[in-house]
Amino acid sequence: MTTHKNWSADEKLQIVLEGMSPRANISEVCRRHGISSTAYYEWKTKALAGMKQGLKTTPGGAETALRHENARLKKLVAEYALINDRLQETLEGHPLGKNDGGSS
Repeated sequence: MTTHKNWSADEKLQIVLEGMSPRANISEVCRRHGISSTAYYEWKTKALAGMKQGLKTTPGGAETALRHENARLKKLVAEYALINDRLQETLEGHPLGKNDGGSS
């Protein structure tokens, strides 16, 4: 009775790359690693799909969303800095000047 091995993603990738090398014999690669050719081709399909997805650059993708979130957070920090300055002016009883540390 054979036991079923749970292959890690790194192991699967190494096997797929081995099978994709020039003059590789898929049957021999599968036999050497104890996997079926069906498993090999499924792993290869998934690996290539992942590579394709990694190469895509979509204009409404994650990068754009991160840029918008970064801009939103910068605006919030600026607003809170202004609020903090106004509160400090109120507590100290005099307005803070731009460059003189509040001596205006």
